[in-house]
Amino acid sequence: MNQLIEKIIYGGGLVFDLSKWIIFVLICLVLVNSFWYSIFIVDGLSMEPSLHDGEVVMMDKSFVRQNKKPQRGDAVVVKYPGDPDQKRYVKRVIGLPGETVAIKNNKVSVNKKVIRESYIPLNAGTFPDGVWLLDDEEYFLMGDNRENSNDSRYFGPVAQRFFIGRATNVILPSLRSLNIPQYDLNLASK
Repeated sequence: MNQLIEKIIYGGGLVFDLSKWIIFVLICLVLVNSFWYSIFIVDGLSMEPSLHDGEVVMMDKSFVRQNKKPQRGDAVVVKYPGDPDQKRYVKRVIGLPGETVAIKNNKVSVNKKVIRESYIPLNAGTFPDGVWLLDDEEYFLMGDNRENSNDSRYFGPVAQRFFIGRATNVILPSLRSLNIPQYDLNLASK
């Protein structure tokens, strides 16, 4: 019996040794994918120019598991509130819980202060106009391609329970990190 256990643990040929390593690597990948990191494939044009259709993005799932609060400017992957079992979107966090987001004359303001968004092309249309008051668990999400994005302007604020993870890096077609824009609401013009 001891010889059998030793043979299993310490080796039994090349194929057996390779099989052990392949199984070990697969188990590690499944654990990492389940608890920490996963990939997300961008589907559509709603985050251009930051993210392009078909790009493969690394998604930090520990962000949600550790109940960390998303920050303004984070690119997050969320389940579509109207169909949480099927659709997944990547959007940018614009409004945080308890804030008021208003869109008027193609300008986005948070708590009555216009935010500067350097990643948005000049003269990009940001419509429809409206005002959204966010409760304690809601976030206002928008795509960077404002003229071609189904986001909180249409389906409303998104509760944190719909968040899957935070997009951190593009891994294909070329490796690059996602820039998180800085919003200084104290210096923004009205």
